[in-house]
Amino acid sequence: MHLAEQMTDFDNIDDCKNELVDFSAKTNATFWIEDSNGYIIYPNEMSMETSTVSADQTVTFDEDESFVDMQSSGATTTNFYPITLKNSTAYTLAVQTDLFVVQQATKVLLSILPYVILMIFVLSLLCSWLYTRYITRPIVRLSRISKQMAELNFSGQCNTTREDELGCLTQNLNSLSASLSTALNDLQTANQQLKIDIEKEQALEQQRVDFFSAASHELKTPLTILKGHLAGMLNGVSGYENHTEYMERSFAVVERMEKLVKEVLYVSKVDGTKKCEYKTVDISEIFRVQIATVTDLLEKKKQSLEANIPDRLYCEAEQVQMERAIQNILVNAIRYSPSGELIHISLFEMNDMIRGEIENTGVHISGDAIPHLFDAFYRADTSRNRNTGGTGLGLYIVRKIMEMHHAKYGISNTNKGVLFWFELSCKQPIDNSIQNP
Repeated sequence: MHLAEQMTDFDNIDDCKNELVDFSAKTNATFWIEDSNGYIIYPNEMSMETSTVSADQTVTFDEDESFVDMQSSGATTTNFYPITLKNSTAYTLAVQTDLFVVQQATKVLLSILPYVILMIFVLSLLCSWLYTRYITRPIVRLSRISKQMAELNFSGQCNTTREDELGCLTQNLNSLSASLSTALNDLQTANQQLKIDIEKEQALEQQRVDFFSAASHELKTPLTILKGHLAGMLNGVSGYENHTEYMERSFAVVERMEKLVKEVLYVSKVDGTKKCEYKTVDISEIFRVQIATVTDLLEKKKQSLEANIPDRLYCEAEQVQMERAIQNILVNAIRYSPSGELIHISLFEMNDMIRGEIENTGVHISGDAIPHLFDAFYRADTSRNRNTGGTGLGLYIVRKIMEMHHAKYGISNTNKGVLFWFELSCKQPIDNSIQNP
């Protein structure tokens, strides 16, 4: 069709010979030109070895021309294109194409088709693998991480450098996992602390119940004795005629009850939330004053006392409470030591700590009883301790005061007797409120 358009620019067939030669060389097709009567006018008789041919004859070009051999090698197809030259002469261009090349190409394509299919399959697998690695694999990893998060396991992290939507989702999921992990850890810590506080409060409540139960028991015995004395005297029971004697006994019982009630009230006070007024005190002077108050008791039991106390030793403490604690320890040491024994007191400073020691000789405490000595109303030897005039709250009060001052303390057996010791910081305690044990 392009050749037919080109030929419309020429006046006769001979002028377009070059275009016809180029067409034959490029298309490798056999062609001829017929006039309006169906006669072949090109190629003409001058350029052919044979005579004039008809439309169905074989056309052979001269060896000097560049036309291809028109001998068909197989099935052919012929197309006709009408053309009109510049001088308005009408012709028909006939083009005959040999299909041998097409058939050969078809055979080649059919022969390589299995290989092409195989290559396409391999390429599909490769593309699928690449797609899986680039798209599906991160999604599977994200799914696994999200499943771990659903099980409250936030240890997994997705590592990726992608900047697309999957990369953004990965970063958001990692941030969410870190936030949830932090929140869960904080919640677990808070729950653990709450559990500890609840257990501590329950223990304190149980201690209060046990304390008041023991206090009630301690008050019950003297009340029973007092009630018996009064009932015997009022009802004229035989043996109770000497009212003065039983009134004196009843008075002694009342004094003991009064002392016990005061001790209970003091314990209730130190168990409260009252703030301590810490100030700089001379603990050496406190020891000297308390030693002076127990001089009569020492003489009564014919005991001696040795004191190794510096002239001045200052610390931050609540003076009234510390005086009460030292007094209780001294009285206990004197009461529970046999007559004629020695009470030894030492007070000194070491490593910014003040250490006090009070040792009473001639007596030892059972190893099983030592851990319970600071419990309320505990008595290692009930039959002996009943006669000492104690209430069973002396060491319990000492424990409260020592804990109030954040001091270390303890009781242990020595070669000579029993040693009470405490270590008190020279600096003011951080917490100025009395704390429950």
